[in-house]
Formats: sequence, structure tokens, C-alpha cells
Amino acid sequence: MNPADVAKTAFRTHDALYEFLVMPFGLCNAPATFQALMNDVLRAFLRRFVLVFFDDILIYSSTWADHLRHLRAVLLVLRQHRLFVKRSKCAFGVDSISYLGHIISEAGVAMDPAKVQAVLDWPQPRSARAVRGFLGLAGYYRKYLV
Repeated sequence: MNPADVAKTAFRTHDALYEFLVMPFGLCNAPATFQALMNDVLRAFLRRFVLVFFDDILIYSSTWADHLRHLRAVLLVLRQHRLFVKRSKCAFGVDSISYLGHIISEAGVAMDPAKVQAVLDWPQPRSARAVRGFLGLAGYYRKYLV
């Protein structure tokens, strides 16, 4: 949070007044602001060896040595900007990973079987809104349909 904006996040409970020192995702425009921050922080690496979607950072490399260099560079930049990763939410040096509903591996990009199962298990839509919801989910994988 910008120190000048901390007071804007204040809320009162029965016993005290509290202010956020970091941006909570419940604030209006917080997700867009956070995405802009991540794009700025990792701009030098984007689409060279990093993809970022909010707090999901994907680091990809063609060799193990490159991967170690890329990982070190990203972690250093995050530290310089006082951004932290939670180890339990990280996967380092893996050959395959689930990312934004896809499985990414050396073989390429494929549909996540769990998402395919969600499409198969979707209840029959009974309203226009429900049809739109299903089409949104199914449309996410339209490039895989023959």
C-alpha cells in the first residue's frame, strides 16, 4: 500500500480501528492494480521466460542451467520489491505443471483433465444464465475441439 492510501482502507470493529498495510484483494480495482504491479516488476522477463497472471508466476526455460538463472533473477527482483512467495504454494524444477486450467509440459499445452471432468459433470442448464455459464466454461477449451 502506498502510505498515503493506508487511511483509505480503515475499518472499525467493536474494540479498535484497523488499517491495511498491504492491499487486500477485496478493494475495488485491487486485482487490476496488483496485476499492473506484477507486470511492472517482472517487465524485463515477461514473455522471455516468465508468464504472470496475478500471483501465478510461471518461469520456463529450455535448459536446467537457464532455469536456475531465470529462477534466481525472478526471486531477486521479487525480493527487491518486497514481494514474497509462499514456499508451500510453489513448485520448482517440475517437468509438468497445471497453470490457468491447462497442463503445460515439454510436450506442449493440454487441457487439464479436472477441468474437462467439470465440463462433463456440469448440470443441464435450466436458464439462459446457466447456459451462458456453461458456454463460458466450455468455450475456454474451444481451441481443442475438432
